[in-house]
Amino acid sequence: MPTSIEEANKALVRYLIEEALNKGNLDLADEHFNPDYVVHIPSRTDLPTGPGVFKQVIGMWRSAFPDFHMTIETLIAEGDMVANRFTTRGTHGGMLMGVPPTGRAVVVRGMEFHRLAEGKLAETWVCDDVPSIMQQIGALGGTRPPGRPGESQG
Repeated sequence: MPTSIEEANKALVRYLIEEALNKGNLDLADEHFNPDYVVHIPSRTDLPTGPGVFKQVIGMWRSAFPDFHMTIETLIAEGDMVANRFTTRGTHGGMLMGVPPTGRAVVVRGMEFHRLAEGKLAETWVCDDVPSIMQQIGALGGTRPPGRPGESQG
């Protein structure tokens, strides 16, 4: 049975996804992230620590996809960890990793795990499909439809 701390942790993650990621209120990181917050992103070992890294990374995605929206598919808490399985959608309307805007719609599915300490985010592990995003905007050649593998697109 979930504890009240686990429910509070889920509520904070849900709040940050809605207000910071989806609405762009990135300054919420200053209040809700530990000063030594760490994010783990595959093949990105160059990222600084602290709330600023959240603003930097999410700011990049929101700039590239002005209508960026993350939908929580599953949110689970155990102890000090919160797991989020998500679907993110957006339209490529700004520069992304050197690729000019294409106007193409993107759908990406992924997961992230957050560790909280004293009611604030302390650490995040992100697993999303950046190659799929680059493919969908035409940067990797060939565009994969945004449906799930095996789904009919017609």
